[in-house]
Amino acid sequence: MSPFRKALLSIAVLAPLCSFGLQRTALLPPEGQAYIRISDTVDFWKQLQKSSVGKLWMDQQFQDFMGSPDLENWQSLFFGGDSKEEDAVFTEQMKMLTGEVVFAVDMQTDNIYIIADMSADDFERSLELDDNLRGVMDSPFEIVKDSFQDVEIIQHIDGAGTAEEVTSWQAHVGRTLVLGYDREWIEKCIIMLKNNAIDEPAGVPVCSLNLPIRELIADSLSDTPSDQEARRMFEAMGLLSINTFTARIELREDEMVIDNNLLIDDLDRGLFSMLDTEPSELPTVEFIPENISSLEVGRIDLQGLWQEIPVMLSEIDPASKQQFDMYMALIQQQTGIDLEQDLLAHLGTKYLSFSTVVGDTQTSIIALELEDGMAFRHGLESALSAPSMQAYAAAMLDQSDFLNYTIYTPKNAPAEETAGVAVTDDYLLYGDLEGLRQTIRGIASSGAANTAFEQTELVQGLRRIVSPRAFGFGAVDWKKNMNAILAELAKPEYVRMITHKWAESDSPLPPPDFSKLPAADHIAQFFNTSYQYVEADDNGLHQKIILKY
Repeated sequence: MSPFRKALLSIAVLAPLCSFGLQRTALLPPEGQAYIRISDTVDFWKQLQKSSVGKLWMDQQFQDFMGSPDLENWQSLFFGGDSKEEDAVFTEQMKMLTGEVVFAVDMQTDNIYIIADMSADDFERSLELDDNLRGVMDSPFEIVKDSFQDVEIIQHIDGAGTAEEVTSWQAHVGRTLVLGYDREWIEKCIIMLKNNAIDEPAGVPVCSLNLPIRELIADSLSDTPSDQEARRMFEAMGLLSINTFTARIELREDEMVIDNNLLIDDLDRGLFSMLDTEPSELPTVEFIPENISSLEVGRIDLQGLWQEIPVMLSEIDPASKQQFDMYMALIQQQTGIDLEQDLLAHLGTKYLSFSTVVGDTQTSIIALELEDGMAFRHGLESALSAPSMQAYAAAMLDQSDFLNYTIYTPKNAPAEETAGVAVTDDYLLYGDLEGLRQTIRGIASSGAANTAFEQTELVQGLRRIVSPRAFGFGAVDWKKNMNAILAELAKPEYVRMITHKWAESDSPLPPPDFSKLPAADHIAQFFNTSYQYVEADDNGLHQKIILKY
């Protein structure tokens, strides 16, 4: 091999290795694994202002509704210092964080760790602000300077000599600030930063979140009997099989892309047993209207969850498992049916849901496929007609016939809140009465598949975006739904609840002025369509959400 070719080969081999620098998140201490990271603070806020939420927030009509909170309101909300002077210094220091920033927290102590891109000049100015602050604080802190491997370490001591004494350290190496409550950790960071170049983020701005779920649950539980009972419940429900939740928000020019990951050891345990993770397909059916405002398709294994309930109860409390068995035996004795064999066994795992909006009224339907619709209907009718159940059924349910099918609704429910259930040959339907009737009409009609539905923007977008491995996916046209959303939000009972909760929260932000709530058409102009899907992988569950601007 020629020397020239050897040199090229060496470059090809070494180039990838040279390109990998030190990630700032690699500096985090073991106790600070709950964190949020922004790759480029300045660019992130610029891009966020271009998003639907950002444009809405800057809209004057929306600001009038929100009470136009000023800088002092936000300082009180985010900093909440002992004085205005302290809040002002913190605000000025936050302005220095213009690049990558990582905020981590020790959930046991609430101690905060900060790792951030910061220039040497800004770091020196931050120290000067801290020094100036000591003269105006009611409880001044001490500053002690030391060094480690020729790097200055600044120690802050609050409440020196008292039982409330709190000590933190900070240092600056290259373009990286590290701040925390453990000097040994600071020294380790200094060693790593002196020996490794930081791999500075590039590309579109990203906000990342990392939550060690298992550790957070475990740390929240003590050795008391009630906490140990809670631990058994979490274990039985499969929640302790969750390792970590991560989220990654990427701000592009015309869309926000969110990737959520739930790292799970066992997807067959506890509540996760309801998931059928086989890939789903978009349905080609006649009863989905072409003017849909949302659509969701997925798989859910209700029979699998039912079979897991006795296992969960046994792990939580064996006595509760016995009570459950006795109750199920009593139901079978009174109705003459076995809930699993006569009802759940006839359910499929595929479901779809859709909604339409006319004016400010939303109509929604959930349709669960049936393996044997006739057998399920027979089991349901047999249970309701059993002598011991007739009185309960008559007192609690209204039954009405519609196109050879029966619609079951709660008796005496308010008309605007009434939802019902119907069983057709192929589907178990749930939704509002008008939606049920429209769906049953579509099912009862004959003809070719609904090609108009296939050509809708929501369906075409899903076909372009959704992973072929997804077992659940959906889309929402927020413009079409905005009338219904704001009509719901503006209901007097919700306004009273929000106003009451706001007053209870003692928030420094002014409460919303619902008399200035912008019109739905005005808010709708800031929004577009969102898409999402969920798939299973070797690590657990992955969800992708795409919000179009």
